[in-house]
Amino acid sequence: MHYIQIYAILIFIKKLKGTMMNWIDFYEQKKKIINEKINFYLNELEFDGLLKEAMLYSLNAGGKRIRPFLAILTANILDKNEEIIYPYAVSLEFIHTYSLIHDDLPCMDNDDYRRGMPTSHKRFGEATAVLAGDSLLSDAFTLLFKYGQGNLQRGGQYLAASSGGRGMIYGQILDCNIKEEDRDIKILDNINYYKTGCMLQASTAGAASFLDAGLEKVDILNNYAYNIGLAFQITDDILDITADEKELGKPVGSDVKQNKKTYPVLMSVDEAKKSAAGYIEKAKKCLDNINDSVFKKMLIEFSDFIIKRTN
Repeated sequence: MHYIQIYAILIFIKKLKGTMMNWIDFYEQKKKIINEKINFYLNELEFDGLLKEAMLYSLNAGGKRIRPFLAILTANILDKNEEIIYPYAVSLEFIHTYSLIHDDLPCMDNDDYRRGMPTSHKRFGEATAVLAGDSLLSDAFTLLFKYGQGNLQRGGQYLAASSGGRGMIYGQILDCNIKEEDRDIKILDNINYYKTGCMLQASTAGAASFLDAGLEKVDILNNYAYNIGLAFQITDDILDITADEKELGKPVGSDVKQNKKTYPVLMSVDEAKKSAAGYIEKAKKCLDNINDSVFKKMLIEFSDFIIKRTN
């Protein structure tokens, strides 16, 4: 049988299997694969001793794996071989985990707990936490360039820009240096676009670039992620007020105690919920020009979950 025919049959089987599960089933299935790949690549890169222990501690601290999941879902939406995206997906989680380690440091958010566990600097000390984060960032690109088989120039450039000084780090700089009393909704949107939205764009549009998708598809996914990024952060701010502490995995009300100007503070909880819902509707509208498939349906369902989650 001709290779093209075999590939077409495999794509058909993949789609047929997809129709038998909802997005949560698909997510749980892929989350298991992501966890396996994280440990596989960490072992392949041959870290030793305390550094590896600290990296594993934060990588395996109960993360939701949203960013690598979005990359895998993007591959399926684009009818690409999802195995090609695995190194890129793990790189996303390495970078996300490094950002959380550094976020929790005393010089940043000064948090003692993350996902119900002591933060890295509480468990290992500040120096080791900083270095574990540094290694996760640097070696995200080591594994991408060592094992990646996609378009490394397009995907790698997108990921670097999204996580660096023109992306997530820029958002952190804004957050650290703009006084709370000077913040309004426009400023919050700008901070949170860079802090949260850029890495979500890397998870969708960046993944599409790594898979060598056309510019139109990349642009659609870029706009989609912009909107879910803002909805995600607004929901995080709401949960800091309304969530159950055990379910959230960290102290509730920390933003209020630090007198932070969050969306619910500037709007009200109800208005913030309406704003988040509006961004989700915009995100789903962005997908109108993506071909209908079970995987597109899953992405739409996932979008709704963003504002319904409890942690």
